[in-house]
Amino acid sequence: MNGVNDSLKNSTNFKNVLDFISSKGSHKSYGSVYDFLTETGKQLPQDQAFFMFDLADILWKTQLWYEKLPNVAPYYAVKANADPVLMKLFVLLGYGFDCSTEGEIRLALKSGADPRKIIFAHTIKTHKALEYASSVGVDFMTFDTKEELLKISKDFPTARLVLRLKAESTQEFYNLSKKFGCELYEAEDLLLQAKNLNLNVVGVSFHVGALIECSEIYTSAIEKSRQVFDTAQKLGFKFTIMDIGAGFFGSTEKEHVFHKVSQDIKRSLKENFPNGDVEFIAEPGCYCVASAVSLTTSILGKKSVNSKETNQISREYFVNDSYYGSFFEHHDLYDVKPVPVLNPYELKERTKYKSKIWGQTCCSEDVAKEECVLPDMEEGEFIQWLNMGAYARGVASNFTIVPYPVHKHVFIHNPRLKLNNIPNLSEVMEYISQVSVLIKQNGEENKLMPIRE
Repeated sequence: MNGVNDSLKNSTNFKNVLDFISSKGSHKSYGSVYDFLTETGKQLPQDQAFFMFDLADILWKTQLWYEKLPNVAPYYAVKANADPVLMKLFVLLGYGFDCSTEGEIRLALKSGADPRKIIFAHTIKTHKALEYASSVGVDFMTFDTKEELLKISKDFPTARLVLRLKAESTQEFYNLSKKFGCELYEAEDLLLQAKNLNLNVVGVSFHVGALIECSEIYTSAIEKSRQVFDTAQKLGFKFTIMDIGAGFFGSTEKEHVFHKVSQDIKRSLKENFPNGDVEFIAEPGCYCVASAVSLTTSILGKKSVNSKETNQISREYFVNDSYYGSFFEHHDLYDVKPVPVLNPYELKERTKYKSKIWGQTCCSEDVAKEECVLPDMEEGEFIQWLNMGAYARGVASNFTIVPYPVHKHVFIHNPRLKLNNIPNLSEVMEYISQVSVLIKQNGEENKLMPIRE
């Protein structure tokens, strides 16, 4: 790309990238996350929260993915976070896209995605969506019923199809097999139906659910998929695609889980598909974006509570977002943590209290955090919430008509990045320099951290 500093090409020096962004960026840089959050928050109306997207974290997750699963192509799950800047960045990084609706397909294509690298991953599709997919060349899609095969045979008979299997899961939260996927014993009948309809089935997919710590769920599904491959070969199909879905943790605190699970997946894929004639893909969403995005809320009000029962003093705070907005299902599932936006001196000097954080709506069940420890804080100060990248915006409602958080994109110094592992580095950094603000944070002492309880 014209204008890109030659020092970036094949570079492993992170300082080169920081200098490059400094020279290219159209906005000023900041010395720390604290400086950026406080200045940004003060510039916004009191009722306006904001998301901070750290694009360096996206690069780190990409690097880690290719280190741990080098033979598995990531197809980003658009539903996790459809921020347009992220979408364009994933295109430049070479990701494919997992889309579940016509609207998500439109967004992926608008972002520059190759239609051949989009999987229409919902097993039940409308006629209109199938006709649209056909018109734009998105021919890669899943199915799990005979009825869907009949629909596809009429609306998009040249599609490349992937049979979705149920993945056995003992977890109650977000067990996708309750709704999607066929049983192993049903696979042969479905393949026979596809053959009779002269449809092109090219592989198998499964999705274990969300936030999975147990590798055996993946390896069991891979073994079942191998059986379907063998059945398909006997029926005359040539399968070339194995889609292992998602379910990977995305928070920094659970990074060790990804290390373990990815190791077991890599081994199982090699054992079950040793010939190198199968393309492996996955559909990570939470993994890609959870730790990259934080939410900053302003304290709208404060209540001091003196319990007669325990004779303890506590604090209750009201912030400018809510359970009906960004906090829906986020408290424990995604390792969301409230962090006081205070400088080190203030953090050290203030008394710590057991605290409760309320959302801003009129609902008495609108709780952002039931219990935590925070320093004594005041109206107009800020709380940052970590690991808010996955689904916080996508599932938010407009209950009581409060403003949605605005999006701010930054690039925070990350010494773990090995830049020679980043695909299309020059194009990626040129784009990042155009859309983000540089935060030259260096060292643990400058990071905002949760209070230890």
